[in-house]
Amino acid sequence: MSKIKVYDKLTWHFPEGNNCPNIDAAKNHFEVIMKWLSKNDLLSKEGKEVYVLGIGSDFSINSAMLTERGNHIFENHYSKLLKEIDYKSEDTFNKLEKFLRS
Repeated sequence: MSKIKVYDKLTWHFPEGNNCPNIDAAKNHFEVIMKWLSKNDLLSKEGKEVYVLGIGSDFSINSAMLTERGNHIFENHYSKLLKEIDYKSEDTFNKLEKFLRS
């Protein structure tokens, strides 16, 4: 059995993170990502169940929530997205779309 990898947590953005103005901005960041994962069929059954529950203050994205392809994308590209986060920009979705093509 493989270990579950945590890719990102809401608390890593707020209050622990840098440049995240408030919890709503952090939640929006995850809502965009989850919407994108769902749209591109990259969520596992568990991920789909979590998506329906919504983004709470203890939310995280982990490897069990993603399909094999979703995990591949996150393993290879998600750290790049994290380095470029602009919580005031709507560009996260477009950056994620580029990951699909690489």
